Amino acid sequence: KQWYQRRVAITAGVRKGMFRTVSQLYKQQLETLMSVLHDTKPHFVRCIIPNHEKKAGKMVAPLILEQLRCNGVLEGIRICRQGYPNRILFQEFRQRYEILTPGAIPTGFM
Repeated sequence: KQWYQRRVAITAGVRKGMFRTVSQLYKQQLETLMSVLHDTKPHFVRCIIPNHEKKAGKMVAPLILEQLRCNGVLEGIRICRQGYPNRILFQEFRQRYEILTPGAIPTGFM
């Protein structure tokens, strides 16, 4: 861990206008992403490829929609729009829906 912190301090000291390698840029972007992830506490991360040419700023809508559909994102949005809960605590879920199947969840389970 100390090695990593020293390495971060060295690469963070690159002055403006100095030549930066692709790996240095990648590492900086990765560090920025990791700090954002640690600050926001996400449940999961989905990577979406915007185009097959790997060109910055180019978005291919059909490709993006296909990935969102395959990952289940669009289905999740559709379910939320219909008013179904998407994230509730187990205790609340149990209290709300146990009447549908009494005895299916053993007493003392969670």
